Amino acid sequence: MYAVNANRSSIYNPSLDNLRSLLIIRSIALLGQTGVLAYVLVASRTTESLWGVTFSLLTLALFTTASLWRTTRPWPVTDNEFLAQLLVDVLGWTALMYFAGGANNPFVSYYIVPLVISAAVLPWRYTWLVAGASLLAYSLLLYYYQPFPLFTPHAHPGHTSGSNVHVLGMWFNFLFSAGLITYFVVRMGATLRQQEAMAVAQREDRLRNDQIMAVASLAAGTAHELGTPLSTMTVLVEEMLSDTTLPPQAREDCTLLQEQLLQCKATLTELTRTAELTTAAQRQSGPLGEFVERCVGRWAVRRPGVICDVSCDNTGEGAPGPRIEFDSTLCQAFDNLLNNAADSGSDKVAVSYRWSDREAEIAVRDWGEGFAPELLQDIGKPIIRNSGPGLGIGLLLTHATVERYGGRIELCNRRDGGAMATLYLPLADGERREPES
Repeated sequence: MYAVNANRSSIYNPSLDNLRSLLIIRSIALLGQTGVLAYVLVASRTTESLWGVTFSLLTLALFTTASLWRTTRPWPVTDNEFLAQLLVDVLGWTALMYFAGGANNPFVSYYIVPLVISAAVLPWRYTWLVAGASLLAYSLLLYYYQPFPLFTPHAHPGHTSGSNVHVLGMWFNFLFSAGLITYFVVRMGATLRQQEAMAVAQREDRLRNDQIMAVASLAAGTAHELGTPLSTMTVLVEEMLSDTTLPPQAREDCTLLQEQLLQCKATLTELTRTAELTTAAQRQSGPLGEFVERCVGRWAVRRPGVICDVSCDNTGEGAPGPRIEFDSTLCQAFDNLLNNAADSGSDKVAVSYRWSDREAEIAVRDWGEGFAPELLQDIGKPIIRNSGPGLGIGLLLTHATVERYGGRIELCNRRDGGAMATLYLPLADGERREPES
């Protein structure tokens, strides 16, 4: 148990690291204001009008200490919590500036720090909220503040008159800077995050393609090596069937074995031929219903012990349906979904197909144990997981093939038991219809 907790605590958490950085920045700012307070205390040798600054510094210091203790807890840091910390920064700094000369205090420009942090870390709407709070606080400090000996030596207590031109210039500079940061920095941060996500997706695609190429090379070598033993088994089965003394049950078994061997040889021949078809122009097209019926019929020969029902959900619109583009790789991808359904322990598989104006939909339903949660999460990622008796690469290859056709795969577990894999494919050119407005 200790080792597990240690591993969990060692996982890098960027949100928690950002919160620690914010607290360190706040601590440095508080140390700077403490130095100013000490200088005023030594220079003036009086504590008059310094109690408010001292109380504000102590309050912020205590809150920062409590927040630093919070970073040692395993609780996740949410955007709302980070926003609350930034608003505490704005509120606490406003109280500190109120007792330290208001907008006359040159440290009033610290309001730009939580704004920049928000622009870099939080969503856009939160950044606008921090910008609005900072601008409101800065504006109020132009008129409402307590004089501070170092920054307002000629002011009188209760001073609420307008600020001079220099202070107004500082306010306009803050307004201009806040607008630029809130708009452009947020956009640049979003662009960088989008580029990073695209780079990650490209790396995953390259890794997945490398895995698929490795599997394809292995499949090509295996297909070449299986030719000889399949031919030998075919000859032996034919000799056994030619024996007139063979019992009826054994003859029936040999006949089934011969059919399976012929199917294996046909699959290897198709695999060899498919390796030479690399261009989209060599794809064929046909009605959706015929594609489903042909693939299911060919698959049912290899899995005679599984009942497979095929139905069309578009009643009254013609069973064949619109045309789709496909080749043998797409048929193999469909077979993988059927094999996964049969390998789930279900003795029945239901296949249904339908279509809309833009795409075709083929659903494969089983009544087995359902998909593992990690498989649902990692669908399409370059990760090969062991899926029961299979090799765990069927879904990876299926996803890559369907994605090459511009389609997608969705997996889900049914509430009434079993699982469903849904294959979405675009219709062939000329079959798509724009929805009526």
